[in-house]
Amino acid sequence: MTNLKLFFFIFPMKTIQIISLFLLGTLLLNCSSSRLLSSTSDPSFKKTAIEPVLVVGVSEDETKRRIYEDTFTDSFIATDSNAIASYTLSKEGIEPDEAALREVIKKSGAKTILITHLVSADEKDFHQPDNLTIGTKSYSSGLYGYYPFIYQSVYSAGSYNSTTKVTLETSLYDIETEKLIWTARSQSIDPVMTRKYYQQLIDLFISDLKAKNLL
Repeated sequence: MTNLKLFFFIFPMKTIQIISLFLLGTLLLNCSSSRLLSSTSDPSFKKTAIEPVLVVGVSEDETKRRIYEDTFTDSFIATDSNAIASYTLSKEGIEPDEAALREVIKKSGAKTILITHLVSADEKDFHQPDNLTIGTKSYSSGLYGYYPFIYQSVYSAGSYNSTTKVTLETSLYDIETEKLIWTARSQSIDPVMTRKYYQQLIDLFISDLKAKNLL
């Protein structure tokens, strides 16, 4: 008996469909989460602490910027590391010139500065067929039962949906030396810009900072 036939022999069709729906739900859940694409740190950085940290979110949306900075600041404080949100020192955002940045840094009294910005937001369309082919009897009906079934799913009207992959870069600089200490890139699929999303994302950054012995 082949592995595929054995699978259907052991598990009733109803059970297979339940398993399939569970796996699909798990896949969709994972797709809505965030992950680190990469991270690196400077091994020559030997200071005992990176605090106080000046947290800067670069965004055209002032509300999102404040929520992000507050969430990251609170996360640093939760690790017993002092942090300051830049919007408390510069209400309209920091202008992109050295003098403006130095002024905010001086006000903050920070030792390091953490800057997050959007790298890309890539939107892609995909076709969602009307019929779900996973875990159906099409597998056990042989070649001539399988082909018509999946053919219908491909050529059915279905619907077109889009998904957006958002990539952010977060970098930590030593203010005294002006050198990069740590940087990481994250990717999120169809994120909703709420504090909950920011918290999940920032937890990844905090965990990586700890892994790099920076917290």
